[in-house]
Amino acid sequence: MAIISTVEARGEFTKRLVSVYNERTAPSAFLRSFFPSKESMTLEVSIEVRRGTEKIAVDVARGTRGNSNKFTKSTEKIFVPPYYREYFSATDLDFYDRLFSRSETVDLDPATFAEWLDTVMEKIEALRDKIDRAYELQCAEVLDAGIVSLKSGDNIDFKRKVASMVTLTGAFWDNAATDPTTSLITGLQFLRTEGKWNGATVNAIMGQDAFQALVNNEKFQKKSDIKDFDLNLIREPQRNAEGAALQGSLSAGSWKVIIWTYPQYYTNTAGAETPYIGSKKVILLPDAPKFVFAFGGIPTLRLTGNNNIPQTIAPVRGSYVVGEYLDPRKATHEFDIQSAGIAVPVAVDQLYTLQVLA
Repeated sequence: MAIISTVEARGEFTKRLVSVYNERTAPSAFLRSFFPSKESMTLEVSIEVRRGTEKIAVDVARGTRGNSNKFTKSTEKIFVPPYYREYFSATDLDFYDRLFSRSETVDLDPATFAEWLDTVMEKIEALRDKIDRAYELQCAEVLDAGIVSLKSGDNIDFKRKVASMVTLTGAFWDNAATDPTTSLITGLQFLRTEGKWNGATVNAIMGQDAFQALVNNEKFQKKSDIKDFDLNLIREPQRNAEGAALQGSLSAGSWKVIIWTYPQYYTNTAGAETPYIGSKKVILLPDAPKFVFAFGGIPTLRLTGNNNIPQTIAPVRGSYVVGEYLDPRKATHEFDIQSAGIAVPVAVDQLYTLQVLA
């Protein structure tokens, strides 16, 4: 970049900031890797939720009309994704005074401009990380109980079947008489018969205590052990996601179960470090479940005319939208990042949650 003045830098900065942000890769999140993104320009997102069947066709006599079919198992659901907006004031940064307190005719060298760009970008990335942790928690709540809890109290319940959320009664995995694969097979049968999933390999995400109970279980140790599993055989979204540990695989009935642990935490509203996956829980789901992470449009106020009179509110498509604002009254230069997303288990029965310890 050639030498520019501070007044030119202000206009150039916004353009470069958006460009740099769009080039940066979002932090990976293991649970969210099972929810591919789907973006919309509207406030609400529409998802076709389907509970399938496996009925077979019945032969009919030639010349007849055939068998009549009614498709009543599919329903369109409308969701208003929760809205997130995090901002900071650039005027609070030490670098801001060093950059813009000088005369507008003073030239800036490229190194100074790049340093300022990186400083702001780091702050925006920190704000995005906060939103990403909220999205990872959404996925964890869907996998746990199927209810996304919101601060507003307008929780989103995806109506998971009771049979998909099981707490063992007596046959806990730390019991020497218990065979852990028995309860896994029950969960796998649910995915096959209720979730209509026809694969032979399934993921099992285990909490810390659940995994230790599995490897310490006497019956499991006597008849089986955890086999190595090649990471290259894992689908790319999960293979590239950070934070999860591939522990290997085991056989359960006619299925192969890929075992993951996810020792990651977030800080809850009370300030406590909380695991995304409950320590006593096991989550069973296919490698490519029919889930989506749906993003609604972000509203932006469009200003026109010499007096910047508000004219329209134009929605913007995007998972994340970066904004810049000058407030003459407060004498602040602010940046924000906005997002409106919701984790949606479209095939809600392709999910099984098991509590294996008391």
